[in-house]
Amino acid sequence: MLDHKVQDGVLIVYLKGRLDVSIANEVEENLNDLIDNQGHTKVILNMQDVDYMSSSGFRACISTLRKLNAKEGGLKICGIKPAVKRIFDVIELTSLFDIRETEEEALKTFRS
Repeated sequence: MLDHKVQDGVLIVYLKGRLDVSIANEVEENLNDLIDNQGHTKVILNMQDVDYMSSSGFRACISTLRKLNAKEGGLKICGIKPAVKRIFDVIELTSLFDIRETEEEALKTFRS
């Protein structure tokens, strides 16, 4: 299970390590469970401890974004390390996601 907490009605999920094919499906399944079975529609993915992300990791993020959009919710991503951010930029996904520097900044965008 993913480390997570709820703050101000927002689900904050802490991703760690390498988001590659070996764990991306598990991450996606856990996120789906939290969204579908526990009713969360406002989600922050805190990626401060993610060192690498493969296409499978990006697929899990895109799938989560689509699911939340369908529920009129929202997804924010925060704490992306420069090396991972470069991958977002190279595959031109930066504009698809609402990316914030810090968890607090991401939380504030849900409050406004």
